[in-house]
Amino acid sequence: MLRNVSRQLLRSSKVYLPQVAVVRTQTPAFISPSIISKRFNITQSASTLTKEDVLTRSVSVLRGFEVKTKDIDLQTTFVQDLGMDSLDLNDALVALEEEFDVVFDDKTANEIKTVGEVVDFVLANYLPTEQSINHTIR
Repeated sequence: MLRNVSRQLLRSSKVYLPQVAVVRTQTPAFISPSIISKRFNITQSASTLTKEDVLTRSVSVLRGFEVKTKDIDLQTTFVQDLGMDSLDLNDALVALEEEFDVVFDDKTANEIKTVGEVVDFVLANYLPTEQSINHTIR
């Protein structure tokens, strides 16, 4: 009885209920990721960074700072060899974060002493996020 009365009230009075949008955060179970990648020809590239690539890019970033030496290798220390203070080191790590799209947490940033440690961290934490779409299929 109460249900009938509430239905009649809703029909007679023009009550507008807000529309709620449902957003799916996962692919439905009946659609597998392989079907999506085949249909849209999406490929995700794996990390192709090598230690030499990371070192080369790191050296080019570090040369943008005023450093004591231009000979930078894996054993080069930031404070002794490059003459950086803590503020310069922080700025260098921020520049390297932007270069490689990684984040040095506070603990790691305080422990890093050499360029080799930066290279190892980048290799361990670099994840390519770009997905390339084959533009030959339209």
